[in-house]
Amino acid sequence: MESFVDRKYRLKLFDYCLKKPVLLGSPSVPQWRLECPLCGASGASLVWLPARSTYKFLCSTKNPNNCRVQVEFPILLKMWNLPLYYQYLEEREEEGTAGAGFNVPKASQVLPQRRSKRRLEGRKRQVPPEPKTDGSGHLKDPSSEL
Repeated sequence: MESFVDRKYRLKLFDYCLKKPVLLGSPSVPQWRLECPLCGASGASLVWLPARSTYKFLCSTKNPNNCRVQVEFPILLKMWNLPLYYQYLEEREEEGTAGAGFNVPKASQVLPQRRSKRRLEGRKRQVPPEPKTDGSGHLKDPSSEL
């Protein structure tokens, strides 16, 4: 059964589609026909995998110009919209469905760690030396100093 978080982000994905996705499967095993959010192909599918408790996204392989991506839903979010993927990870972690034994890592393990401002200010910075000029604003020729 689809989790609340997965449903929420599936609907966010559908909001970005120009054409409304069409439900082809049954409510117990849904399959959606939609346009590919990555390449715009019209023959893409989002299929529920009950054994994995997630969706699998399949871009159409009929046309060689299509991206032909075949990934699970969390990876599709990561490829399509990285900030949305990070939000998804945070909500999955809050729900307790992230980390070992689940199909997504914990957000705390993936999100970039923010450095404290105090820690950055305490570092010694190396400043490159100013170039030597001859007084008129032109760079000095190093060979003329010899």
